[in-house]
Amino acid sequence: MATSTLAAVFTLALPKGAYGAGSRAVAAAFTATTANMTPAGLNLRIQILEWQEADARAEVVAALAADGEVAKTLAKLPTVGYIWPASSPVGYSLKYAQRTSLPDGGERITLVTDKRMGSYDFKGWSVPTPVAPELPYSVVELDMPSSGAGAGRLSLAAEVMVDEAAGTVALAAGSDAANVLTSVEREAAKP
Repeated sequence: MATSTLAAVFTLALPKGAYGAGSRAVAAAFTATTANMTPAGLNLRIQILEWQEADARAEVVAALAADGEVAKTLAKLPTVGYIWPASSPVGYSLKYAQRTSLPDGGERITLVTDKRMGSYDFKGWSVPTPVAPELPYSVVELDMPSSGAGAGRLSLAAEVMVDEAAGTVALAAGSDAANVLTSVEREAAKP
C-alpha cells in the first residue's frame, strides 16, 4: 500500500481532534478513573468538542424517548465529543453534551454516548448491584466543584431520566454507590 494511502487510512480511523494541525478545537477535556465497578481503576479521557444548544440536545432526547432503534438513531446524529479508556484507541462517540451551573459555583456535565460503555470489551462493564435496565447507550454525569477533583456517575448504576418537555437527560438521584467515576479532573486548555 502506498505511503499516502496508508496515511489516509490511519487519519480516517482517528477521532476528530485526536491528530495535529487542522483538527477541531476541544471545548473541554476531563480525566476520570472508574471505581466501585468492573473494571475498577480504569483511566478515562473525555473530550467535548462542542456544547450543544437546546435544539441539538432535543434531537437526542427525542431519540432516547422514542420506542425504536435508539442506537441507530443516535449513530446518525452529530458527534460532539469522545470518551475512551486512556490506553485505548477505541472510544465512544458523544451525542449529547450539556453543562449546568450549580449553586456552589461548580457545574454538572451530562453526556450521552451512542453505545453502551464497555460494549467494546470482552467482558462488559458492570456494577455490583445494578439498579437500571441495560441500555444500548450510556449517560455520564460529572459533578465538578469550583475547585478540586469531582465525581461522576454512569447509567450502569443509576436510572436514566428523559424529560422531553425540558429537552434534558439526567440520572436519577440516588446513593453514593452510583458514583463510579472518581478523581474527575478538568484538563488544562491546550493552545
